[in-house]
Amino acid sequence: MGQDSPVGTGFARVRDIVVIAVLLVLLTSALTIVLVQAWPPSAARTGLEPPSHKAVHLFGWSPRVSRETSLFVIVLAAGAIGGTLHALRSLYWYVGNRTLKRSWLMMYLFLPFIGAAFGLVVYLVLRGGLTSPAGGSADINPYGITAIAAMVGLFSQETAEKLRAVFGTLFAPAQAGRDQALPPQVRSLEPASGVIGALVTLHGVGLGSATSVRFGAADAPATDVSDELVRVTVPANAASGRPVVVTPAGSAVSPMEFTVDRDAPHA
Repeated sequence: MGQDSPVGTGFARVRDIVVIAVLLVLLTSALTIVLVQAWPPSAARTGLEPPSHKAVHLFGWSPRVSRETSLFVIVLAAGAIGGTLHALRSLYWYVGNRTLKRSWLMMYLFLPFIGAAFGLVVYLVLRGGLTSPAGGSADINPYGITAIAAMVGLFSQETAEKLRAVFGTLFAPAQAGRDQALPPQVRSLEPASGVIGALVTLHGVGLGSATSVRFGAADAPATDVSDELVRVTVPANAASGRPVVVTPAGSAVSPMEFTVDRDAPHA
């Protein structure tokens, strides 16, 4: 590949791969140190220092922070570690298969920050009691929230879809009454393209009894169904075209086409 090729149009060079891999490894190491140093004190140490504060030694800087602040720091660090693991896993897979595009490198750089942000959002949702009751900082198990934040960072796309589903249902307007059920109809879908295993949402009406979605000759079971939407994972051997929602009352064909992208990195 020539040096004068437009940015992102070709495969990543060896130098690009080495730089991004080193950066991700160094970031993982730094985040691990931050996570360990910011860990809240155990109950056995509360007699040695104030129960709500601890000294955090971060690269020679030793501020005294509250337990609340420590929880925020470890959530951000754990979410970023999850995002970094996602990036490293995808990186070695595509490098090993010699299919890494240069335009994907920016995604790998941003995944740790996206993981940290999503980890913080989920932590705030849990602490705010929007999905489950929560107590004060003294009642929070740091191991539990660290594990949640790390998994959120590792599966950031799935987290975004789940938050959208939860709060889309929570804030959805009440449905207008009707005398009989509407026939199934698909009006739109998102996204318009994706890889095998990607999550696709089809919007419409009368979809509450959907059982599966057909992508060409491949069927995928519906994983999340309501009257107005169906969510499904793109199955193996899926073909590009208009997906078909299958219900006992009949089938509904999407007016939009879905393109199976077999070259894009896994989400």
